[in-house]
Amino acid sequence: MHKSAVTHILCIEAEKMRQIRRNLNEEWVKDLRTIVEQRAQLLRNEIKVRTKALAKAPEGWLRVRKYGKGYQYFHITESKDTCGTYIKSNNQKLAVALSQKAYDKKFVAEAQKELGILDEYLRRTESTAIEKIYDDMHPGKRLLINPVFEDRDTFVRNWEGVVYPPGYFAEGDAEHYTAKNERVRSKTEVNIANMLNLYGIPYRYEFPLVMDSIEFRPDFLCLNVRTRKEYVWEHFGMMELEDYARKNVDKISRYMLNGYIPGENFIMTFETTKKPLNSEVIKAMIENYLI
Repeated sequence: MHKSAVTHILCIEAEKMRQIRRNLNEEWVKDLRTIVEQRAQLLRNEIKVRTKALAKAPEGWLRVRKYGKGYQYFHITESKDTCGTYIKSNNQKLAVALSQKAYDKKFVAEAQKELGILDEYLRRTESTAIEKIYDDMHPGKRLLINPVFEDRDTFVRNWEGVVYPPGYFAEGDAEHYTAKNERVRSKTEVNIANMLNLYGIPYRYEFPLVMDSIEFRPDFLCLNVRTRKEYVWEHFGMMELEDYARKNVDKISRYMLNGYIPGENFIMTFETTKKPLNSEVIKAMIENYLI
């Protein structure tokens, strides 16, 4: 057998193994740094919000006393005061504010401790070698390897490099082209594609998915590069037409029954002839799910 033919067979087998790993979607393969970064960002945001709230919180603190089946609340403003001033029922907002203040103060303290640990982890693993093993190897060897981790650029390059048959356009169908010179089916799809491209979001237009032995062609299959998670994006136009709406309600149900859940891995946008899709909605979908 010719050497090039052997190499081709080996490459096919390696790609099969890579596909098996992608299909398994094993938790241990996921990038821990991504999870830590998300947690750290959440803590930073909350620390900022709650620190501002603490600056506006009322002075003092709250004392609570069990009273019958309920509670009585007292406002304390001096350390020597062990009783405080009784908070009447018509001033419960003060009790709420003081309770929230107590929570926020403890939250900020604990969140800052945890954030310090997370930031130290991120600093120490910033130049970790494990994700670079694959990328640093000889190109000829990379063709044959089924890596545990691919660096981000390699992962995106491989994801975008998947080849698939394009969708069918009938003769006489309107011609709409994106900034990347891809043919799509509507002006709105042009806007979505161009916005995805502007944000640097990898996508596949009308990539074939098989559900219940039926091939579907979602408008866009998008990749969140940060989380390496795929999202189906379906745009539903002409929603004022009863037959069109009914057909697509069935389509949405089929998606959900096959594991594509709105807000989880399924993005939907809608429009009618008189109410076209607003570009701000497109931006919101991208910024909420794909960045």
